[in-house]
Order: sequence, then C-alpha cells, then structure tokens
Amino acid sequence: MKRVPKIVLALLIQGLALLILAAVVKGASYWVTPPYPLWALAVAQGVLAAFLSCRLGLPCWWRLIQFGLPVGLYFGLHFQINPWWALLIFVVLWMIFFNAIKERVPLYLTNSTTRQALKKLIKRRQQVRFLDLGCGLGGNVVFMSQLVNVERADGVETAPIPYLVSKFFTLLRGGQVFAMDIWKTQLGYYDVVYAFLSPDPMPKLWQKVIAEMHPDAIFVSNSFAVPEVEPSEIWELDDRRKTKLYLYRMQDFQAKMG
Repeated sequence: MKRVPKIVLALLIQGLALLILAAVVKGASYWVTPPYPLWALAVAQGVLAAFLSCRLGLPCWWRLIQFGLPVGLYFGLHFQINPWWALLIFVVLWMIFFNAIKERVPLYLTNSTTRQALKKLIKRRQQVRFLDLGCGLGGNVVFMSQLVNVERADGVETAPIPYLVSKFFTLLRGGQVFAMDIWKTQLGYYDVVYAFLSPDPMPKLWQKVIAEMHPDAIFVSNSFAVPEVEPSEIWELDDRRKTKLYLYRMQDFQAKMG
C-alpha cells in the first residue's frame, strides 16, 4: 500500500466503502423497505471511508477529505451548485494544502505552548539564527524574530496561500519567509532548525540535517521523531494534545558518525 499514490488509495477506499454500504443496504432491505434518504447514504459513505482510511494506509488527516467527498458531492447535486464553485474550492484548497500532495506534509500550525518551549530552548544562547522548515502562516518566524537573542529568524514555505500570508505577516512584524523547497535550504547557516512536517520526509530530512548542520546546532522536530534515531532529549509539553518535541543536538550525532 505504501507504493500506491495517496489519491489513488483514497479513491480505492471510497470504492470499498461503497461496496460495503451496498451490502449493508441490501441486507437492510429485508427489514426496512427502500428507498432510503440519499443524504443518509452519503453521510454513511463518508463515515465508512473516513473510518477505513486510517486503517488502510492513509494518514489520519485524510479522514476529513474522505468524509467530505461523498457528502459534498451529494449537496452539490441536490442544490444544483454551479460546478465552477467546486473548481474554485478545489483550487483554493490545492493552494493551501499544496505540500500535502507534493511532499505528503499537511498544514500543521504550531501552538503558543510550543513557541514558549522554543524560547526556553534558546534562552542561554546568543545571536541565534532560527529556521522553520515549512513555516505555514509564519507565526513561529515572527515570534522568534522578536526575541532579543535571535539574530535572524527565517522560514521556507512553498504552498502558495500560506506563503503569501506568512510573507505579509513577516513584512509587518519581523522575520523573513522564502518561497523555497525545504530540500534546497542551506541548513549549515542556522543554529536552530525547526520542523513540524509528517513521518514521510523524516528519514530523508535527517540525512540532510546530519550532512549540513554545524556541531553546536539543534534540530527540533514537532511530534514526528526521526525513525531509528534516539533523540538527545524529548520534551513533552503541557498543552491539550501533549505535544512532543524531539531534540537532536548535532554534537551528539556527528561525533559518533565522525
């Protein structure tokens, strides 16, 4: 299943959910006489597809998409919504979640508790250069740029709408954001590199981190550990989702590899 493109797998799961629903409807017809409300069937299809998604290899954030697909199709047909609106919504969503398709990285936003943890992490450092890989709306970049011991705060983002929002935000309040792929960044310039991505890019990103970051630097991954690599520290934060920050101090790893 890992080799199947996510969009193909999503459609296959919708097909499986439809077959299951058809079997259930066939069985129910012996007790409850058809026809059944179409809206109820659309909701049931969405619930089934969302339930199956996490269990058949799709990241769990696909559940909302899987639920919304049949339900949205039903309402579009029922209310005779102009198809151009559907195209417009698709384009807007594509411009927001561009990296979910390209890099399998959804748009995750860092909360204030995590930002305070980053502030604590660099408390005893001077002239810190900070980079947020996939900075989303730019909140981390702005926050870090306003700390007195941060010399420079940068972010990179390629999803069009988040990039434009973050660019505007940083122009007003500080920091810099670049429309740049994370694989083209030069990590060696930075003292703290932060990422809130997904499990998929972590092995490849770790190879880049090890190759480029200097010995005194720290790589911080929000929620997603590097597979088969023991972090230097794990910080569990006191927020609602019990966020875990995986800290990798380069001196702990580059010394071993050298």
